Amino acid sequence: MEKILFEKLNNLNIKDTTLLLDEDINLSVDYFTKKRIEKSVIKKSGIYKENNNLIQKMNDILGGIFMKRKIAVALSAGLIFTLAGGGYAYAKTPAAYVSVDINPSVEIAVNVFDKVVSVEAYNEDGKSILKGTNLVNAKVEDAVSTIISNAISEGYIKEDGSSAIEITTATDKEKVADKLDETLKEAADETLSDNNKEAKVETENVALARRDEARKLGITPGKLNLIQKLQALDPAITVEDYKDSSVKDIQKKVKELRKDIKKDEDASINNESTSIDINGKSTNIDTNIDEVNETKNNNSSNSTKNTNNNKEENSVSQNQKDENINRNEKADDVANKSENKNNGNTEKSNNSNSQNNNKKITK
Repeated sequence: MEKILFEKLNNLNIKDTTLLLDEDINLSVDYFTKKRIEKSVIKKSGIYKENNNLIQKMNDILGGIFMKRKIAVALSAGLIFTLAGGGYAYAKTPAAYVSVDINPSVEIAVNVFDKVVSVEAYNEDGKSILKGTNLVNAKVEDAVSTIISNAISEGYIKEDGSSAIEITTATDKEKVADKLDETLKEAADETLSDNNKEAKVETENVALARRDEARKLGITPGKLNLIQKLQALDPAITVEDYKDSSVKDIQKKVKELRKDIKKDEDASINNESTSIDINGKSTNIDTNIDEVNETKNNNSSNSTKNTNNNKEENSVSQNQKDENINRNEKADDVANKSENKNNGNTEKSNNSNSQNNNKKITK
């Protein structure tokens, strides 16, 4: 019967079919049959299709909303886990490194929250002051304070106040470095004061590249800076020479070298001043010598003139003397000749007389 009914319904006009949906019509059929008939009528009239599309759209919308909620929940959960994991990694990533050198050398890795993420000793003394101490997750200023307190307990800070503490921050972020410098200097000074100790505390900033360079040499960047200050004063010094030295000893050597260099510079300046004075005196001497030479030249010229004049005068005088001598010699010659003549006449006379006497005797 139902089959026949459905066939009839399929052959009905849409308008006629919609009349069957009137609530006033009572059919002697059970509930499920009635529902099937309604469904067939709705389907036949096109209402079923529209409602079905509507329901489908509603299901799509509702399903989409639920799916979106599920996706949102899933994404939220994933984001929470991601942030948690990323936050953990971020918290464990060092943003800066702080090295503390006394002679114990210790390096602290610090995150962006100024919390310690790791600690490393660079020598045996550093291992000694870190023994039994856990500084991870501590504030960086508390960690530095603990390191200095342990160094005091181990006797690395002397009673005479001659000890030195070098705190070096390695980071490429200037603001982070400045903040850490100020915080750690205060922490160090306060710790020394609380322990009734005195020491020279110095802070310095370096780039991360300098830290990498220092690690290759097995020392902290703070100690590398100190050794390089020595090398600037004395190029013959090597890292190995002062690798295990205390900050106090290195700074002492720096002062000695600077003192020696200053002495050399002062001596050089004095030598230059002396040279300048000597040159000045030399100039004066040269000037005086020039004046003397000029005077000598003038005197020599005058002397030459006088000499020439004297020579001329002497020459004239000599000529006169020679003439006088010649005259005297001629006079002497004349006199001698005259005398010789006289002597000759006398001899002749004597000879004549002698002959006459001889003649008389003969007779």
